[in-house]
Amino acid sequence: MGRRGENIRKRQDGRWEARVVQGRPHGGKTNYKYLYGRSYQDVRRKKKVFLERRQPAGRDEILSPAENGLGDAPFRDVVSAWLACKKSEVKESTYSCYATMAEKHLLPALGAIPVGGIDSRCLAEFLEKKKTSGRLRGGPLSDKTLSDMKTVLMQILRFAKKRGMIPAVPDCPAMTSRTPDASVLTMGEQKQVEARVMEEDTPFSLGVLRSLYGGVRIGEVCGLQWRDFDCKNGTISINKTVYRITDMGGQDGPRTKVVIGTPKTDCSVRTIPLPTPVFQYFMARRRDGDCYIVTGTARYMEPRVCLDRYKRLLRRAGVADHSFHTLRHTYATRCVESGVDVKSLSEIMGHSNVKITLQRYVHPSMDAKKQQVNKLPCFPAGGQIRGQAYREIA
Repeated sequence: MGRRGENIRKRQDGRWEARVVQGRPHGGKTNYKYLYGRSYQDVRRKKKVFLERRQPAGRDEILSPAENGLGDAPFRDVVSAWLACKKSEVKESTYSCYATMAEKHLLPALGAIPVGGIDSRCLAEFLEKKKTSGRLRGGPLSDKTLSDMKTVLMQILRFAKKRGMIPAVPDCPAMTSRTPDASVLTMGEQKQVEARVMEEDTPFSLGVLRSLYGGVRIGEVCGLQWRDFDCKNGTISINKTVYRITDMGGQDGPRTKVVIGTPKTDCSVRTIPLPTPVFQYFMARRRDGDCYIVTGTARYMEPRVCLDRYKRLLRRAGVADHSFHTLRHTYATRCVESGVDVKSLSEIMGHSNVKITLQRYVHPSMDAKKQQVNKLPCFPAGGQIRGQAYREIA
């Protein structure tokens, strides 16, 4: 339990939350930064690191736009200030996404506009144009990308309001987003993939099996080392992920680099039990602890190389093309079809609550639906319902 005065509490979803004062604008409410962790010690450590990294704050109050003309500041200057603050607050991968989105989408269209001139109409026109032809190579952006873009825009505008650059945050049009149907392997396709994996019997085979029987993300698969394999308890620990991001600090302009960092969220740090046959398969192929599971050597495999190898494996197996993430969807669906309780599945998948698991990753097949509805108690086939005669409706 957090100590009194620390501003640390346990949330209803099981996570711990720390609240840190970011500033007290003149005449306004106190601004807070919220940090989250899986335990009291974890979130207390994050709070300490955040406070140590934060630059000494000067006078946080800013005059209104009418008094100092701050509403005339170009939007690009506000974005630069916002990114500078975010750099010490978020993961490197998140910062890279923010900076890339600003450079490729926000600044070319809005950068020269005074921040005070960005109103609801301006936002609506910008998002509508991105919706129809926002891709850099032509074509519309996805609903997910548009939603993320709107979120970043609103964060920047709220940042400007807190610093007195604009009197209020303009309304932004609602974004209609549709979650695309996730692909799931049929039982026949799954058996074809498994047969090919067993036939080739390479270190890469272990990575495919780890996702097919654990729902592990592609970056997490690439980051697995044999030291993460617990041969005593038959589990694998997910504690890091491999990803390629834009290197915003490159001297010759933006370049990409591979980063091995913490998983997507705090809940993504987890321990996954292996089914007994898969555990035995892993035990027979165990290597030195420093070796990466998917390569069998001390050198990692980056996700795009992993995806290319997986695509080639699908062609050799005679299975239709799909993403590596389909293995994660397939695992969750098979678990539900087999009667695995949703709470356990949610923790295995690394989700903060069961709602995410049910909405995103559970896709029962029609055969499974029929099996479930046939469990309902019904009157005998061909029999009569007591007290009510059957008659055909003309």
